[in-house]
Amino acid sequence: MNKLVAFFALVALTACGGAPKQTEMVETAPKQEIPEGAIPMHYDRHLCLEVELCDSISARMLFDTGNTHLLLDSTFYAEQIGDRVPLLRSMFGGAGDGMESARMAMHAWRYRLGKEEMTEPMAVVMNLRKIVGEKADGMVGMTLMQGRRVLFDYKDGYMQLLAATDSIPADFVKIPCTWLDETKMRIVLPLEVAFGDGSTFKGNFLVDTGMPDALSLGSTTADRLNLKMRISDAVRRERAVGGVGGASVAYEFAAKTITVGGVTLHDMEAAWSENRQGSLADARYDGLVGNALLEHFDVIFDFSACTIYLRPNL
Repeated sequence: MNKLVAFFALVALTACGGAPKQTEMVETAPKQEIPEGAIPMHYDRHLCLEVELCDSISARMLFDTGNTHLLLDSTFYAEQIGDRVPLLRSMFGGAGDGMESARMAMHAWRYRLGKEEMTEPMAVVMNLRKIVGEKADGMVGMTLMQGRRVLFDYKDGYMQLLAATDSIPADFVKIPCTWLDETKMRIVLPLEVAFGDGSTFKGNFLVDTGMPDALSLGSTTADRLNLKMRISDAVRRERAVGGVGGASVAYEFAAKTITVGGVTLHDMEAAWSENRQGSLADARYDGLVGNALLEHFDVIFDFSACTIYLRPNL
């Protein structure tokens, strides 16, 4: 998801009072005992964390590096908050080929993730479950993670916030990355793709933990590489809901290899986008890298130093 583009007026609002109904929690039992201080995480193509919202509301929140603000599903919001906070209309874009209708709730939204407490001045309210299914009540994003160092263990099911003084284990490979822009929120990761015709492409891919797929090349990159002519067995897919922003058109194919941090993954499902708007049409990077690739590793994001550390988890 791209950062929200909106104009709004600050208003004084009150919410989160009373005794709200509790949501059913996602089963997050890890496969083995997690480290002390770590936060249980359920991984089902998305990273899902248990969050306590407004001191008493249990919420299942996805972590998405493409999301900036706190985001709440509209059905969850109606059930838990109701009309206690007026909503302001807005529009924003994402991975799809259009704009998404959303509303904003201006309020000091408190939430707790493990022992970490955060307050955000607004929440975006939209039909998130239309995109990701019933698994989520909302999303947390880079407002929570900016400037932090955090470990995601996809295999054993936990997230751990690391101190700046914590040493990185020697079996992690350090990969210097680049910032997408001056906000220093979005990380761009270098990697290499090998195609079935024997050619290779070294590119820079925006990390998007909100994307369940492994790798999607942007439409600008696909045009430059002439992929439609070179990959004859790609399968065209149209999705009415291709992420935030609505419909998408993509060509799916098997990448012979994807190499990142010196580790080569074979026969990986990949795609290139035909979208002419949204994050997969942005010429500042070559595409998106998502969870189906990252799940092969223990991943440390250092959002203070624009660095990613990877360790194969096989």
